[in-house]
Amino acid sequence: MNQLRARLQIVSQDRLPAFLTVYILCQPLLDVLTGLGAQAGHSVTVGVVVRSVFMVLAFLYAVFISDFPGKKRVMIFTGALVGYLILFMIYMFTVGGFSLCVGNVREVVKTFFAPFVLIFLWAVYKQYGYLVTSKTIALTGALYASVIPIAVFTCTSYYSYGNSGYGARGWFYAANEVGCIMALTAPFTIWYCVKIVPTITKKTWWKAPLAAWALAAIAYSANFLGTKIIFAAIALYCAAAFLWQAVTTLRTPSRVHVIQTVVITAMLLMVVFRYLGSPLQGYLDNIYGPLLKNDPDLTLASWGEEIQAAAKGTWLHTLLNSNETLKSIDQILSRRLLSAAPAVQVYTEGGILAKLLGIGYANAAAYSRAMYFMVEMDPLSMLIRHGVVGFLLYYVPYLGFLGWAIGQFFRRIGQRMSSLQYCTALYCTIVGFGISTIAGHALVAPAVATFILVVGLQLWDQTLEQNKLPKDR
Repeated sequence: MNQLRARLQIVSQDRLPAFLTVYILCQPLLDVLTGLGAQAGHSVTVGVVVRSVFMVLAFLYAVFISDFPGKKRVMIFTGALVGYLILFMIYMFTVGGFSLCVGNVREVVKTFFAPFVLIFLWAVYKQYGYLVTSKTIALTGALYASVIPIAVFTCTSYYSYGNSGYGARGWFYAANEVGCIMALTAPFTIWYCVKIVPTITKKTWWKAPLAAWALAAIAYSANFLGTKIIFAAIALYCAAAFLWQAVTTLRTPSRVHVIQTVVITAMLLMVVFRYLGSPLQGYLDNIYGPLLKNDPDLTLASWGEEIQAAAKGTWLHTLLNSNETLKSIDQILSRRLLSAAPAVQVYTEGGILAKLLGIGYANAAAYSRAMYFMVEMDPLSMLIRHGVVGFLLYYVPYLGFLGWAIGQFFRRIGQRMSSLQYCTALYCTIVGFGISTIAGHALVAPAVATFILVVGLQLWDQTLEQNKLPKDR
């Protein structure tokens, strides 16, 4: 057994870096195949199968094959996660029997994809010193962004919002999900293009059209996907990167810095001016804006009678109707609080075990409300679906990492700000947290969670590398 483990470790050392790089680069393909499968009516898609298998293999590797400093502490955390899931399923069995357990499996696997894959990535990092590189993230971002304009130009794109006809999500399954992924990866693509353009020579001329395409595809996708998140994230990054590059050029003028300033300026202008006449502008002007003004016909059409009927009579629904400020916040959040009202009601009505272990995702006769409406904001979803214990195990470590990252930034703020690569990693990490907190479907969605993890580990590694340098540098 020990010999087999030793052989697997040798093979892993040689093959794992390449395997992880290929796996990340294949994420756009997985999501395209998922979108095509869902469009064809398949109940099980390629993305679900591949990511589920990856999660299982990652767990087995981390537990039985890996060997790295601090593994004992990591395995204690792993055991705590597994122990919680066992208790959760036992509680589900007491509430609704075996059928309720089965009804929760799919969403539980999706939700706990992130922590188990993180344990695997951490094991690989500690044992072999390998992380998914910033370049790999950048190339993957370019692939994601390229799908949407190609699909639109070939007239094969799906609508982002089918009920309104606004936005084009390419061949992807969900506009919000792919928007979150691009918000996390596109800044790396922009950074990488800004970095390589000044290095292009006559022999490497082919990099120029590829970089130009990647930047144009990002600007196009930011406006044509039709979601607010991707546009805001990319526009804000371009503005911040422009200021960073302009200051750098003024302080240390050089040919390289001037070219980089021109590139990021052109990118910022493309993103801003492409907004004019875009599906995003149409959606904001004709749908989202009137919704904020409480247009009754649009409200009924957008939110639907079903969710409003399900939320009626809940304490959260009553609170939203009686508090104009909270109601306005809910409208800005695209009625995420209203859609969460039924699940929140069931949770607050539950006993101590419901509070500690959560109420899950599936309907049960013991619940007073339907459970299939989404709780889209990740922190609230974790608390409601998995209780205080699940929240403490899952989300509190994430908050701890964010606190550490922000503290590290202010400890060496000059040194941190000197690197656009570091600033990009920090920006994307904060964007990931914002998406998870406000829009949701980030940590609990395997496709999005994959990039939250690799971006966060990039920030961790870059921070530690900078900490090895003299503090005054």
